[in-house]
Amino acid sequence: MKRWLLAGAAMLTLGNAAEPELSSSRFGEFEVTAIQDAATTMRQTLFAALPEQEFRRLAGGDAAPASVNVFLLKRNGKQILADTGYGGSRGALTARLGQLDIALEKIDFILLTHMHGDHIGGLIDAAGKAVFPTTTILVSAPELAFWQKASGSGGELARKVLAAYAGRVKSFQYGDEVLPGIRALDAAGHTPGHTVFETGSLLIVGDLLHAAAIQLPKPELCASYDMDPEKSVQTRRRFLDLAADAKRPLAGMHLPAPGIVHIHRSGNGYAATSR
Repeated sequence: MKRWLLAGAAMLTLGNAAEPELSSSRFGEFEVTAIQDAATTMRQTLFAALPEQEFRRLAGGDAAPASVNVFLLKRNGKQILADTGYGGSRGALTARLGQLDIALEKIDFILLTHMHGDHIGGLIDAAGKAVFPTTTILVSAPELAFWQKASGSGGELARKVLAAYAGRVKSFQYGDEVLPGIRALDAAGHTPGHTVFETGSLLIVGDLLHAAAIQLPKPELCASYDMDPEKSVQTRRRFLDLAADAKRPLAGMHLPAPGIVHIHRSGNGYAATSR
């Protein structure tokens, strides 16, 4: 298992390939495939509290390696996506599903960690029509309530998605077993209804981390995307502690591809190893 130092040049060894190889792993009862929807990086301007020189030291350059990841889960004949990435010309999800010979109508459920555009954009096409013709969408009740009324482009996109999937959007409460073997855990902070999905042997943590190279050694730092920074820090530490103590692998939507790591304590923060 390769050591992931998350500092300096060592981090660059796990940078994003143009199109990472698709591979699946078994986590308990689930077969999980990590899909990179888009390659990306996180720049220092997202972490205004961190001096530029320190950012560059931790990131190994001008920007921290990152990704936009989606996870495909299979269990007992059911096919489940966790988030859907950007969509449109920026996102590769539908093409990658095609490479896996998975028709869009064969996706049974989509779990939403939250409703930011790089997590729900893949749900609709340029005309605002549903990309997944028969899929049921599952989202936390507080997340749904917030975005139904939110202003700005984020609220507009969320409402387009909800309209496209009218009658197929189901809400849940924290603590619910949303699907057999999958429990929804309270991860509010990044957004009001941000959710971690626990499969029993894997934690799918959404945007718990935006730039792992920065936020694992310094979990007290928030990206500007976090809507409630204080709560985000508490949530981040709580789940990183859980992952480290229980030796539970962690799947993150912005971890460098393929996006699944093991967490360990390191000094006052954390480090990770690849699978």
